[in-house]
Amino acid sequence: MSLRIRCWEGYDAAPYLRSFTAATGINAAAETLISDASAASALLNATDRCDVININNAYVQKVLDPAGCIAPLGEALTQLANHQLLAAFERFRPWMLSADGKSCIGVGQRFGAFNLVVNSRRVSRTLAEDEGFALAADPSARYGVLCYDDFNIFHIAIAAGFDPFQSTNERQRAAFSRTARNWFSNARLVSDDHFVLNRALLAGEIDFYLSGGVYTVSPARRDGHDHLIAITPRSGPVAGRGAIAFAEMTSVTANTRHPDKARAFVQHMLQPDNAVRIAFAETTCNPVAQMGNPDVLSAFSADDLAVIQWDTLAEDLSYCVDYDIVPDHGVLHGLLIEAMTANL
Repeated sequence: MSLRIRCWEGYDAAPYLRSFTAATGINAAAETLISDASAASALLNATDRCDVININNAYVQKVLDPAGCIAPLGEALTQLANHQLLAAFERFRPWMLSADGKSCIGVGQRFGAFNLVVNSRRVSRTLAEDEGFALAADPSARYGVLCYDDFNIFHIAIAAGFDPFQSTNERQRAAFSRTARNWFSNARLVSDDHFVLNRALLAGEIDFYLSGGVYTVSPARRDGHDHLIAITPRSGPVAGRGAIAFAEMTSVTANTRHPDKARAFVQHMLQPDNAVRIAFAETTCNPVAQMGNPDVLSAFSADDLAVIQWDTLAEDLSYCVDYDIVPDHGVLHGLLIEAMTANL
């Protein structure tokens, strides 16, 4: 029986899974996710069984672990994870731990800012950084929406002028609904496939898309289209910030029947060669925490670093707040779906 992995893109790639099997003799099958909330709900409600889950930071520490769904990784994996962390990742280190700080419950790897993407020949970096999500409020704007529900909720709330990580009032929910309906009714293109949005940027059909980041635009940049860039807004309503940074965590589930094999998968991803493979997966390229290991960092050429916008990583993160749990996720998600379906 195969080890079951639930993950964001990259870990599901056939070459990566084959490398794991070749190294360990363990077969693995992966299912891709694009919503942390949905994946966490499925695990909480036992409608989805998996041995390893790769999900964004807050859902491990604040939702899954308190519910007894996550197993501690143990001392050996904790030390392996900690000794090679990049300085820019240090802010996310607490998310690797249980809420009481006593156990390591997840290993961080990919991370970065995730907000919007522009064709800089059409929308300047400076304008996009200053305007942020307000770019979509211009009736003449030509843009697309990438349907990553959890990030859409963050970004629409920011565009509506409030902090999504605080409880909302009626006025804020009404503003969210209006903003969401405007986003989807005025969008030239709506898709859950970042390749579709990137092609539309290149074809001149749209000038920017939201939500998005290095994670989504990097395949186009790898192909030489360096005028497509991920943008981090410079201000907003979340303690003065208007941008989100994520850090994926990979964890072993508490109900796995194969805990040793699941930990072997986590150990495999921390090996330098495999960290590089994940950083430059076929469908997405992204900075990884293990770039703090010289053996990992040295594997990246200058062109590789340009693809993942390495030179602005630290600055972009300084304008971001960490991905967190939305207290009113259910309500706001309902309003998001209403806005999406109103334009079908």
